[in-house]
Amino acid sequence: MSLEDQISPQSLLKESEERYRVLFENASDVIQSVRPDGTFEFVNKAWHDMLGYDDKELENMIIWDVIHPDSRPECEVHFAAAMQGLPVVDVRADFIDKQGNKIPVEGNAHSRTVDGKIVATHTFFRDIRERLQTEELVAQNARLEQEQQARYLEKMAALGKLSAGLSHELNNPAAAAQRSSKRLSESLAARDEAAKVLTSQEISAEGWATLESLVNRCVVNRLSPGELSPLVASRLEDELMDWMRDHQVAEAWNYTTGFVQGGVTAESLETLADALPAPALPAAIAWAGESLAIEEHANVIDRSMQRISELVGAVKQYSFRDQAIEQDVDIHDGLENTLVILAYQLRGVTIQRDYDRSLPRVRTYGSGLNQVWTNILDNAVDATDGKGTIIIRTMSDGPMAVVEITDNGPGISPEQLPRIFEPFYTTKPQGEGTGLGLDISWRVVVNEHGGTLSASSVPGETTFRVSIPFCPDDLPGED
Repeated sequence: MSLEDQISPQSLLKESEERYRVLFENASDVIQSVRPDGTFEFVNKAWHDMLGYDDKELENMIIWDVIHPDSRPECEVHFAAAMQGLPVVDVRADFIDKQGNKIPVEGNAHSRTVDGKIVATHTFFRDIRERLQTEELVAQNARLEQEQQARYLEKMAALGKLSAGLSHELNNPAAAAQRSSKRLSESLAARDEAAKVLTSQEISAEGWATLESLVNRCVVNRLSPGELSPLVASRLEDELMDWMRDHQVAEAWNYTTGFVQGGVTAESLETLADALPAPALPAAIAWAGESLAIEEHANVIDRSMQRISELVGAVKQYSFRDQAIEQDVDIHDGLENTLVILAYQLRGVTIQRDYDRSLPRVRTYGSGLNQVWTNILDNAVDATDGKGTIIIRTMSDGPMAVVEITDNGPGISPEQLPRIFEPFYTTKPQGEGTGLGLDISWRVVVNEHGGTLSASSVPGETTFRVSIPFCPDDLPGED
């Protein structure tokens, strides 16, 4: 006889009930049985732990006392379905505990029948607060990553725009220097050939002195292009051309412009002709003309290198390369470096400066403020279609340095103005802006520098106002 045969049916039933009671009471899920009138038939320990009600309170409660009002309409539908014997699965609802806290749950509901009649619904729910919090954290991290990626792409797009303009600005002087370097070599060779001819003609010391004096006067008296009116310059060049043709000077057109800019006249050339043997005159004209050309080529190379050096210096200052991340700087330096970097974009814009150069220094962190100036100026250029006027003012306001950048574009509407610093919001046509430039600027000014950034706008006048604290060591009135 087996052990089960030795145990009475009553004992087996009791043991089975005890087994299920232990499982019921120790289940991690919330279990409740609700009668058709909404009263509770029974609940488990997890139900009490989650909602905070004791057994005595439960006696006077109905199911709708623990369903949050937001979930009640949907739960009424599920409850009615369960009371009709229909299974209800994957229900999402919000319970409300004794303290009034909303508790999100998820689970299933099934009906229980006795003699073919539905007497209650059994529901099994689990508290999903931790899961939802985890999902929200994951979603927040995804949003943050997306925003960070978008901001990174915005910065890269801005960098690409700056790089394109800067490349153009660097290319102009570099190309000019390259052209002048080539022409300098040609002029040196041509002058050497002319010098050989002059040497063979045994030019006197007086003749060389007259020739060198002519060149020196041209260098000293050289006029800038445009100082002479086109009509006057053309007339003087024609006079020199006629004189040199009369004296058998070949390729005279190569030298007339340089001579006119240097103040050489037909009378000057007559003086030179009187000091030289007639066969030496063409070579002397060539030597003088090429000497002036060499001087001009050297000047072009020098100016080009200065421009390239200025651009490179501006880029270095703009990015604060090779310098400490935290710096105390003159705010005007950053503005001017940014204008140099944006020169290509600003070529059709009139820039007006109204600077208070007596402002104390401000404390900056990295190149963030230069990004702010870039973003605001870039927007101003777009607003004026690259042909308007931008006014940059600096002033003090208590312990703050204030920079106002104003453009004469059409303005920002009152509906749009309050939202312009929101991430991903843009007033530009779709596809022309990411809506992150001003958001990045706001973060740099407010979060990184402890300043303020605001904007005001009416048709024909939009002003962005940036306030940055002065360096603590340079506050007015402090030693």
